[in-house]
Amino acid sequence: MTGKDVCRGSISVFFALLLTTVLAVVLTSLESARHAALSYLTAQAGEAALESAFAGYYRPLWERYHLLFMADGPGLVPALRDTLSCYEEPEGDGSIQGVNLYAFRTEDATIRETVTATDLGGEAFLQGIVEDVENHGMTALAESLIGQAELVGEAETVSGYIGNLSEYEKQVSDLEEAYGAMEGQGRRLRKTYEGLEEALHNGTLTEENGRALLEEAKSLASETLRQTEESYGKVLAGAERLKGDLEEEGGRLLEQKGKVGEAAYAQMEAEFENLTEYTREDGSRRNAVEHTRELLTECAGELSGVKAWQDGAASEELKAAIKKGSEALEEFQEESAVKRQKSELLETVKAWKDSGILGLVLEDAEAASDKRLSDESRPSKALREGEDTERTASAPEKGAVVLYGVSHFGYFGEEREEAALAYEVEYILGGGESDRENLATAAGRLLSVRSGMNFMYLLTDSQKQAEAEALAAALVGFTGIYPLVKFVKGILLGAWAFAEAVCDVRTLYQGGQVPLVKTERDWKLSLEGAAAADTCETGARKEDGMWNYEGYLGLLLLMGNTQSQCFRMMDLIEADLRRTDSGFFMENCISYALAEFHFRAEPLFFPVPFLENSGYAFLKTSAYGYYEPSQQTE
Repeated sequence: MTGKDVCRGSISVFFALLLTTVLAVVLTSLESARHAALSYLTAQAGEAALESAFAGYYRPLWERYHLLFMADGPGLVPALRDTLSCYEEPEGDGSIQGVNLYAFRTEDATIRETVTATDLGGEAFLQGIVEDVENHGMTALAESLIGQAELVGEAETVSGYIGNLSEYEKQVSDLEEAYGAMEGQGRRLRKTYEGLEEALHNGTLTEENGRALLEEAKSLASETLRQTEESYGKVLAGAERLKGDLEEEGGRLLEQKGKVGEAAYAQMEAEFENLTEYTREDGSRRNAVEHTRELLTECAGELSGVKAWQDGAASEELKAAIKKGSEALEEFQEESAVKRQKSELLETVKAWKDSGILGLVLEDAEAASDKRLSDESRPSKALREGEDTERTASAPEKGAVVLYGVSHFGYFGEEREEAALAYEVEYILGGGESDRENLATAAGRLLSVRSGMNFMYLLTDSQKQAEAEALAAALVGFTGIYPLVKFVKGILLGAWAFAEAVCDVRTLYQGGQVPLVKTERDWKLSLEGAAAADTCETGARKEDGMWNYEGYLGLLLLMGNTQSQCFRMMDLIEADLRRTDSGFFMENCISYALAEFHFRAEPLFFPVPFLENSGYAFLKTSAYGYYEPSQQTE
């Protein structure tokens, strides 16, 4: 072998080694690039599979209620696998001479997290409602409803508190009856003293002629002492019971401060203070009782223990006692002057409240629907069982729920055909088992709101207040008992407001409209005619500023718990859609999912040293939802 041949052989080996090195670098680079491409493609495949699965939203739910949910929760993983099978063999430019550069296979697809309609306290469902209201341009209307919420809340508060105070009327009447018995003893004792004074004046009050008259007077005085103490004991016992009740009532009154306007709170406070006049030691009625007892005890006691005769004639001691007693007992009026009238209005309103509410406000209560909602797998059961995550809804959310409810569900007078319940909005409001129960709940709430609004109007009408005070004075017998007159005046105003509310609610159920805030022009019933509210005019006048039944239902919904209302809506939706699809359940309706995918691919060009010989493993996660996850998990 020559030197020249050795040189040529060295060069060939060198180039062979160099080519091997270059080829290894090129193939490794190609394999690394392929690995990066596979990582991207598998991520794309996972995202596309999840999006494709969510593209199969439940059409009946969207078409009827404008809500996007994937209804088949258990079928989500099979749907992902079906979609991924289309990405495992890509076609087109990824193939060189029949070799698939980006071949991969799916080893596993797992759902790590889902949010359904009933999860997180129905948060996804609420977001769907808000989005639907925004898409239909009803946000401004929702805000206008919210502006009335404070006023409606004040009306219910005032109505409830005045209604509670009216329950004390019986206790006050019992106290006045016991006090009246003491006054009765005073009137009888006064007549006795008048008889003795007349006999003394005529000269017939002598030991011979007046002994029988004096003994009769002393007997009456002893009876007066006994009955006065008995009546006084009843007053004390009744006052103590009332005091115990008022201690709790005073706490409730303080809780209302800030919830109602100044005028309404002042009236509520005045009614409470009128009651405390019977319980406070320095109260005017308590002082009157103490004064009457002291006066009767002194007058009757003096007559019982006085030395009657001196030398066969009335003693100076007897004469002085008769004069003193006659003057002291002049304050007791004749019985005819304290005779009390009865209030037909108060008795009628009490009878109304004790009767069935539907018969009070509906023309034909028997014709009302009595459908019932099956309790089977009702979504709101989870809420009742405490499986919810409660949070306070914002004002725009509350407004959106109200508008969504009255626009997608039926109510009295606007029932949906073939719905599970005839009065769906009333169910959302009350959550009762039957239509009649929910309609009665709605009617009761309407009466409460209208009573409160009417009462607040009466506080601004001086003429109507004067009428009520005059009637109160007649009812309690005389205007001297200021706390009692004022208390009864407040009770009369409440009864008057309630009677007007009965007219208002009847008008609403007959398709008419009633203003939220009344004026003198809108007021229907006089105080004398309030007891005959069944004859009031319920004409369906329609003007700006008037509210119909739907509007009042919206206001009531606005005052309720938004989360409970959302779950009751889900009850109705589920009952509706299960009529044609027995497998539909709101708890399976998915709005958001987080999925984990396991992919594998084999090396093609060159095994990369730092990868396992068994191939490449890719772990990818992907999330998708109809509504923003951040909104759902706040």
